[in-house]
Amino acid sequence: MSVGSDVGEWTYRGRTPWSWVKRLLNPLNYFKLVLMIRAIWARRLLVIWIALLLQFRPGSVYRFSTQKVLPDKRFRLQKTLDPMDDFEIDRERTSELPQLDAVSLTLVGPTFDASLAEHLPGPIYAVNWPVKLDRQDVVYATTDYTILGAFLVNEMFPILFVEGNWIDAQGNYIVRDAGHWVEDYLDDPRINRLSLYRKGNTHANGGAPPTSGLAVMVALGFLANSIDVYGWDFYLDFTPAEDGYWKSLFNGFVNFEMESQPHHIEFTMYNWHYAYRFSQMPQFNIHGRMNGLEKHQGINDRLDKVFYKF
Repeated sequence: MSVGSDVGEWTYRGRTPWSWVKRLLNPLNYFKLVLMIRAIWARRLLVIWIALLLQFRPGSVYRFSTQKVLPDKRFRLQKTLDPMDDFEIDRERTSELPQLDAVSLTLVGPTFDASLAEHLPGPIYAVNWPVKLDRQDVVYATTDYTILGAFLVNEMFPILFVEGNWIDAQGNYIVRDAGHWVEDYLDDPRINRLSLYRKGNTHANGGAPPTSGLAVMVALGFLANSIDVYGWDFYLDFTPAEDGYWKSLFNGFVNFEMESQPHHIEFTMYNWHYAYRFSQMPQFNIHGRMNGLEKHQGINDRLDKVFYKF
């Protein structure tokens, strides 16, 4: 009997019955299984522990930041009324970019119907967008090398590439893309770069602010007077503004579908924190599941203790 891609009589997935028996009897395979389960649950327990710390000891969350993207308490910023004060542009590495009046920024979150993109007021900044839009006032934006490569292959121009830099523990300014292949493309007039960093971060894995959506929002915050943000959901499968505190805390920050990415809970903290802070500014108008976070002031106050001096 041969099934699918099998080869030979009584063969399944390239293995004979006897080879399957030997595999089941091999104790090493069970040891590997135990290690795999242990690794999965160790990460899940760490994520739960970080969420509990956010609730009860938010100032200590950074100690368990596996990716070291959360600011050490010694270098946290003083909170100001304007969240854009947390960031700075590296003017020497930033292209000449015009000041803008009003823009639409679209992410690929499930609450945004991509078919409606053609009806949005322009210009549109499409973050990590998978396909080219059929209109002439679209800028394709990302901080991700792979996405940038896809933009180039698919000739999705013009491009805004946001470079996230940081300051290391010794106070040295670290340029993320120095010497990287991406710099070879910046002579193309269809590609612009905006280089920025979050003040106070002494280390960041891949630059700060993390995630393309948040980084492009910060970049546009320096360029545009008014920004409408669509599809900012950041992997939420519910709307915190419509649900209770504990569901918002644990379902919002503990995501077992994403826990294989060790940075996810830390990046969620960044996105929630700045979604709330931007929503309090007249410059930003947020559509999507990251809107209405003022309902959970307890979470917002705790995130302030993660990012600022108290």
